[in-house]
Amino acid sequence: MLPAVTRPRLPIGSSDFLQLRRDGLHYVDKSDFVTEVLRNPARVLLLPRPRRFGKTLNITTLAAYVERTKEDRTAAFCDLAVWRAGDDVRAHFGRYPVIFLTFKDVKTLTWTTTRMALAKVIAAECQRHRAEVEPVITDPDELRDWQALCASSADDATLWRALARLSEWLHRAAGERAVILIDEYDTPIHAAFHHGFYDQVIELFRNLFSGAFKDNPHLTKGVLTGILRVSKESVFSGLNNVEVHTILSKDFSTYFGFSPEEVSSLAKASGQEGALSEIERWYNGYSFGGHTVYNPWSVLNYLAHPEDGFKSYWVQTSSDDILRELLIERGRLAEPDLETLLTGGSVTKLIDEHIVLRDVRESADPVWSFLLFSGYLKALSSRPVARRSEVVLAVPNLEVRDALEGMFADFLSRGLSGSERVPMLCKALLEGDDKTFGRLLGELLLTTLSYHDTARPQREGVYQAFVLGLLVTLEKTHEVTANREAGYGRYDVMISPRQHGRPGAVLELKVIDTDEGETKDTALESALQQITERDYASALRERGATPVHELAAVFDGKRAWVRKRT
Repeated sequence: MLPAVTRPRLPIGSSDFLQLRRDGLHYVDKSDFVTEVLRNPARVLLLPRPRRFGKTLNITTLAAYVERTKEDRTAAFCDLAVWRAGDDVRAHFGRYPVIFLTFKDVKTLTWTTTRMALAKVIAAECQRHRAEVEPVITDPDELRDWQALCASSADDATLWRALARLSEWLHRAAGERAVILIDEYDTPIHAAFHHGFYDQVIELFRNLFSGAFKDNPHLTKGVLTGILRVSKESVFSGLNNVEVHTILSKDFSTYFGFSPEEVSSLAKASGQEGALSEIERWYNGYSFGGHTVYNPWSVLNYLAHPEDGFKSYWVQTSSDDILRELLIERGRLAEPDLETLLTGGSVTKLIDEHIVLRDVRESADPVWSFLLFSGYLKALSSRPVARRSEVVLAVPNLEVRDALEGMFADFLSRGLSGSERVPMLCKALLEGDDKTFGRLLGELLLTTLSYHDTARPQREGVYQAFVLGLLVTLEKTHEVTANREAGYGRYDVMISPRQHGRPGAVLELKVIDTDEGETKDTALESALQQITERDYASALRERGATPVHELAAVFDGKRAWVRKRT
């Protein structure tokens, strides 16, 4: 009998370097990120990458390495690449006061709550340095500013100067200029843009970052991470010393995401060498600066639970509100190219690395930059054209294709919301009129999902997203949900009344498997049998729905058939 494989303890959701090392979790050595930052002559670096590609882990590694502290952190680094980098890098170990801010959780709905959340993040960092700073503050005005910052009660002018003042006080206390690290700097900006208070957030950040990074004599190095490079005309106005390295750059291209060699090593250690080809199909396909990159979040989640099979992990970690908004508002202009991408082709687009959020609603062009820099597309090749780049774009892998298919179908169906057939379809569903519902669903498919003309069969997720988008108009009176547990399984789509005594419905969706000799009739009967055996309708009865309609919908390309259980 072969010995059981002892799986490495994988750091799912662990992005604090020191905690990860203390807990004995497996660490894919990206510590040479610290080496490259320290050797880079730029005083301020901006490193945008898609979410869940290791930004926070890298920046906490940098913070742990350079931070001046009484704690001996040698054990955390002595077996890593950065420890072997040379004396020039070792000279920075444990040397500087570090200001570390993360804005990843600042995504509120109003300017008032966002400003308060930002003030609290700054207050927490001030309080972390209380023992060093308070002994060096003797001026009454400085003391008032310090106390206001620590209490989250600073006025705008004081808040704008927060990083400049804190770096000055730390320099005074330590005798070394500060390192300022800001993780996920653009999360509050995305929320502000989506919810309508963009100008207020931009004003705060422009002043905050200007004080921190422009001609600051108390700064050794500044590093910011985020998803997008927001144009200099907004946040980084006047900051000519910011050097930016996006996913199209050669520099810093190997420190975010996993290389093929790293994935192979992880799979072997986890006893999953035989799954490498499927891991590649699902989670590989990115290209950062010409280097092949796997999605680390999805790879780690799969290897932690291989018994669950291959699933979409990364796409479940964000709502991507701006991207969805762009697809719905401007997607018609991009529709032919999106169809090409979803059927395995590529498109060539001019990509602007300077994203001006204020202008993104004016054309379809920003959609491509958002898709690329957010991780939904990969760059097959890139060449500079004036101030932009001409990039050949493609979908990187199966996980992302699933997500894009769902978003595209959702966008198409929501785009039909003005059609008189949509309320007729919803009415037919709630009345249990399967013939009318099926006819209208087929008509809407025929006129909308043109990319079903291809030979590639579609999965149920595409049709599910399309149906959910059509039913969104029912949200005032019903809750429309998908893929939740009910009875003895997980239903596809359920329409639950918000008040007792109103009708409800459950839909089981199925794609006809013609390769197995399945017909529309056998597929419909199979779907209806599943509804009965798993008793999905029990959840509707508990919600007080009456009557309860149980329907099966089966699809073959652009054709649909619906049958009601009698």
